[in-house]
Amino acid sequence: MYLKENEAFIESVNTGVKNKSNIENVLLYMANECCRIGKSSCEEYNKKYFKAIKMFPGNIDMADKTLNNWRTEIPALFGFYKEDKEADITETSQMAKFLNENQDLTQFLRIFLLSFQFPGGHMKPQDLKDIIHNNIRFKPARTIVQVLKAGNRILCEQGNEKSMSISAEEATYCIFNDIRVTSGQIEPDAVAETILNNRKNKIKYYYPNDKKVFSLKGKARSKGDITRYAGDILDYMVIANLLEKHYGYYTLKGNEYSVLEIFANDKTWFNGYDYFYGKQDIDTSELAKVEPLWFEYVNNTMNPDLFRTDIRTVLNDVQEIDVVFDERIKSVVTSEDKTQKDIGNLGEAIICGHEKMRLKINGYEEFVKLVQIVDSPTYHPGYDIDSYEADGTEDHRYI
Repeated sequence: MYLKENEAFIESVNTGVKNKSNIENVLLYMANECCRIGKSSCEEYNKKYFKAIKMFPGNIDMADKTLNNWRTEIPALFGFYKEDKEADITETSQMAKFLNENQDLTQFLRIFLLSFQFPGGHMKPQDLKDIIHNNIRFKPARTIVQVLKAGNRILCEQGNEKSMSISAEEATYCIFNDIRVTSGQIEPDAVAETILNNRKNKIKYYYPNDKKVFSLKGKARSKGDITRYAGDILDYMVIANLLEKHYGYYTLKGNEYSVLEIFANDKTWFNGYDYFYGKQDIDTSELAKVEPLWFEYVNNTMNPDLFRTDIRTVLNDVQEIDVVFDERIKSVVTSEDKTQKDIGNLGEAIICGHEKMRLKINGYEEFVKLVQIVDSPTYHPGYDIDSYEADGTEDHRYI
């Protein structure tokens, strides 16, 4: 069993939103709702924010405990609002405004993933204390890209034409939960080599009776529960057009070389917690004071121009996804006679193409031909595109 007796094992902390199957709609909706709430007292902002969560489709009958999880998870992870408890003021962040104004989830998640790190203000003070005690300095997206690039080099040197891939389980045990990796003791090349050797030797990772991954109540946990956090980041990277997913394995997105290089060579780092490294007795209340600085860093250092989405990467398979071509885009954008309907039709075609590509990437090719633009002068269902969720069900996604 991998790392069974290894003291370098530490379980990664929560990095995700529980309603991840609908994460695209959740983020766009919450960004919009946050932008509708003006600067106000912490209590007033929370009331309006909670009400907005409750009004999200499907949430009206949810228990308050579940809704409160939404209330804490989304702003903590994505920094949708800034809360100054001393001044009793909460206001919507630049990250939320950016997503609401641009409606570009690919670009938003790239910006988010580039800055996302351990330690960070998205963590609870006690978790921060554990991270710092173990000397962890870890940027998940950067490390994943570096490991996959290293794996590609190794396979190429071996004469293997396959691309390096990684599963959520491999990422959990070989990256996220291995202190040697997250503290920088092991280089990406060694991690890639380990993953490939473990596959060759058929090493098993998950054992239900492994006490290191028991719940706080001392009970065994499922593999899905243990690998969820690494899986969240990997799935965010798919939405960000950094990775492709096929049958549970993730590979680098082939036509995003320049963007992947930005991640692989990223040197940015929030140093607000550096002061605490090496200290024997860390006061968690002092760690909590750094949280506002973290959100200020995330919002003030975001570069809106760094990852502008190239529409050609969304429509890169014109043989199977016959939506629009570059000539059509150029003719509409540059035409002096274009109408609002021309622009609207082009937008619908682009989104329809995105939905088809999303389904294909996630392994639901049988649904691709069923995605359609609902355009009729006599039928107005309240949505423009009829797609599918790609979550193992046949549930529709109405856009």
